Amino acid sequence: MSEAVEAEIIEPEEASELTVAYSPAVIEANFDALEAHVRRLVADYEGATYDMGKDENVKAAKRDRAYLNGIAKEIDERRKAVSREYTKPLAAFEDRCKAVAGIAKQAADGIKAQLDEAEEERQLRAYAKLREHYEEFAGLLAPVVPYERFHEKQWTNKTFGEVKAFKALEAKVERLAQDWETLKAQFQGEPFYDEAERELFATLDLGAAITAAHKAAEERQRIAELKAAMEPEPVEEPEPEAVPEPAECQPAEFPQPLEQMPEPQPEPQPEPQPAPMPAPVPPAPPAPAPVAMAGDPWTVVVPCATREQMQGVAAALKAQGVVGTIMHGTVGQVYERMNGGY
Repeated sequence: MSEAVEAEIIEPEEASELTVAYSPAVIEANFDALEAHVRRLVADYEGATYDMGKDENVKAAKRDRAYLNGIAKEIDERRKAVSREYTKPLAAFEDRCKAVAGIAKQAADGIKAQLDEAEEERQLRAYAKLREHYEEFAGLLAPVVPYERFHEKQWTNKTFGEVKAFKALEAKVERLAQDWETLKAQFQGEPFYDEAERELFATLDLGAAITAAHKAAEERQRIAELKAAMEPEPVEEPEPEAVPEPAECQPAEFPQPLEQMPEPQPEPQPEPQPAPMPAPVPPAPPAPAPVAMAGDPWTVVVPCATREQMQGVAAALKAQGVVGTIMHGTVGQVYERMNGGY
């Protein structure tokens, strides 16, 4: 007749620390006998020399080498097998330790993630305060050089401190301002000053800016020399012959038109003796009316002439039947007199 048995759950006992019981293993082997055997096998090969000039000797050397390596390999394989068996308990022990420790480690990692997030937010707040302080303190430099170029990672560390970080930032800004003044005193006005200034604001390094200025000057010099070398040599042109300047001449005034110019006076003749009265001559017929001459209007410009010369010109024109007016002065003066009148 069977009896009813009530099931009971047995909780494993707890332990606050790891307790280990182990017995150091002792490995025994016939090393002495094995060593004697190996020495006997190898004795014939120690100090052996081979004439490598013959193919059969080369083959023998390779064969002997393979035989000796085989002996060593056999012993080494046995060593590895024993080592695996010997370390199995240790490997199992280590795996179980890691598994149990991982339980606590996982919980700790969850807390660490929260701590890291809180620290990151604190550093972001510290960074924002530093940037705000920089924009107030730097003045005109702030729009040119962003705060990121000044920032040092240690300034947001909790152990560094906000006051100390502000002072370190101010010192760095003041140093840049001094370097800027030094750069302007040395290079402002030079064609390569802009390159040097950009380098200073990009690196916050006066030495780098000066180096950039020197490089820019050298590059500009090389380009100028290259251009000069590529230009053709100038050809000397003969000097133009000197042309004598015309003598200044004061134009004479001709207030009278051509028709009114006085005729040249004939040389004085002796007074004739009174002659007998001639017979009356019938009156001459009236002169015919002037006929318009065919042709185009002309303008004659004479830069310089004397009154006597122009009187000769007027007489020559009149002799050719050319009528018109000769007036003294430049074209502009004549135009004003003809339109304004005087």
